[in-house]
Amino acid sequence: MDDLNSTNQYVITYRPLAAWISAGALVVAAFIMLGSGSTLYIFAGIFFLAALLILALVQTSTTVADRMQRTITVSHQNLFGRKETVIPFNEVADFDIEISRSRSRRGNTTTNYRLTLVKTSGERVPLHKLYNSFYDEKARQAKALSELLNLPGSENRPDNLFQTAMQSQVAATSNPSMAQEGTTSGVNWKIEIHSIGGKPVTRWISEDFTCPGNFLLVSQKPPNSPSLKTGGLLGNLLTMVYQQILGMYGFLPGDTPGFNNASPVVTRDNRFDDNFGTLTNEQGFGQRLLNPWTLTPFVGWAERYPLKTANSTDQVGQLAVLYSPRGVQVAVLGSLPSTETDEVIALGVELVKAQGGGKTTV
Repeated sequence: MDDLNSTNQYVITYRPLAAWISAGALVVAAFIMLGSGSTLYIFAGIFFLAALLILALVQTSTTVADRMQRTITVSHQNLFGRKETVIPFNEVADFDIEISRSRSRRGNTTTNYRLTLVKTSGERVPLHKLYNSFYDEKARQAKALSELLNLPGSENRPDNLFQTAMQSQVAATSNPSMAQEGTTSGVNWKIEIHSIGGKPVTRWISEDFTCPGNFLLVSQKPPNSPSLKTGGLLGNLLTMVYQQILGMYGFLPGDTPGFNNASPVVTRDNRFDDNFGTLTNEQGFGQRLLNPWTLTPFVGWAERYPLKTANSTDQVGQLAVLYSPRGVQVAVLGSLPSTETDEVIALGVELVKAQGGGKTTV
């Protein structure tokens, strides 16, 4: 359980419910034995002792991150007493999710996790003693704590297992030898290559036009196919799935601020709307970006490389463009011949220039 309360404190409480339930079951069983006859008194006593031992060993853990005091207080309490550790914010380097794996007799592997504070000295302070299987909960807590302490890179921390896996795969399959960087028509850019599921992903990025606090996603779709709908249970589920898929392109969580409240932008340009879906966290921002100078290169790309519903080896993959706080990012999922790579560069440059980014060349 975690909560950011009105006193500027972020509180995480870990209660060993499974252990408490086990102890309770032992106590109930002991009482049943006591009522069954004197011959079971010894076993009832053993069950009582086992329950007492469980309650004595397991701990309730509480972590309080206090924004006003600028401290993190980690406390562990059991029947023997309470231990409390106070750590100033400036001694915190990171929050890590530790992994514990065990193998059963049948060969099945079980993975459990524990959230740990990492100090600048390298010392590790577990926020709770026991491991459990709730990775996403710990990822969200680690992200919330990192943001509260304003740790470097906190905005791009993954908050679920899928995002973590995507970021790890992007980092592991990145191909520095194929990376490029340059300047075209006054626009500085770089290209990075990674793989997802064996398919290459080409991502072009320029920091010459950034969107602090906002984003606009333009994603290619098969011609005349339905656009992403938001709102309602189905719409919310689709939006969640869409957010996870963005990691495939190398986009980071911090690239899409306010994604949970995002909605499509209607341009009333049928050539664009028939081939692209859009999402933005702020309608006015999205409409300003999708001006005629922006729509034209998108329409031209769709005419040259329409996205087909069936995969084929000779087609250029899906195009996704993200206007983000980091800059303008243009990504293509799938194989991309060198001639089309030049077109990605040209497209990215044109999109940046359409927003007034880059340096004016004479």
